[in-house]
Amino acid sequence: MWNDEATLTRLTRWSLGLTAMLAVWALLVVASRLSMFDLREVKVNGAQHVTREQVDLVVHQHLTGNFFSANLDVARAAFTKLPWVRDASVRRHWPDALEVTLEEHTPLARWGDAALLNRYGEVFQAATAQVLPLLSGPAGSEKEVAQRYAEFSKLLLPLHQRPVEVNLSARRSWAIRLDSGMQIALGREQMTHRLTQFVALYPSTLANVATPVQYVDLRYPNGFAVRAPLAAVKPINTPPHKDVAQGKQA
Repeated sequence: MWNDEATLTRLTRWSLGLTAMLAVWALLVVASRLSMFDLREVKVNGAQHVTREQVDLVVHQHLTGNFFSANLDVARAAFTKLPWVRDASVRRHWPDALEVTLEEHTPLARWGDAALLNRYGEVFQAATAQVLPLLSGPAGSEKEVAQRYAEFSKLLLPLHQRPVEVNLSARRSWAIRLDSGMQIALGREQMTHRLTQFVALYPSTLANVATPVQYVDLRYPNGFAVRAPLAAVKPINTPPHKDVAQGKQA
């Protein structure tokens, strides 16, 4: 083997390559321990609700090492546990800083008694003084209720009213309350069709009621029922098929 020039050349090249790699590794180890690479700054982008105190707490508790040795996965996981943070990314910023980019939750509504719902229909825990609609439903229905809220809001635009509460019961029955105080029972079937018809009939029916209507039940096949003082209702003329009808509720 020692007389094989080609083999000796390959071994020499391999040895030199290994030596160079070891030298580079040793230099990196030494360099990584120099004080010039200590982390001196954590830059945070996208923070609106996250406070500097919260950032400092994450840095103090979860960031160890320097520019080279800091564990970015651990830092990212710690930031995503903050109440308003939906997602986070962390990257190194040469030579002594980390750059954190936060995606905060955008609250769409309150969910039940103690949580918030973001625009993706995801529940999160945080505190806010912002006036938000109240949505509720069985566990696992958050996205569905959020989608229905958006749909109902769009359908009600011609009335210049909006839902401030949307509820899906355990029996899959929908109910909403408008900012006027009116409560509407939609039932379990054909909610979009029922609400569309109600909006179309409103100008010729409930718009003629002197006092605000408290409750409307749309679960009738050929009309709807209204709860309001009789003295407040003015005479109206509507086609027979649009009269308030008695029928089996859905």
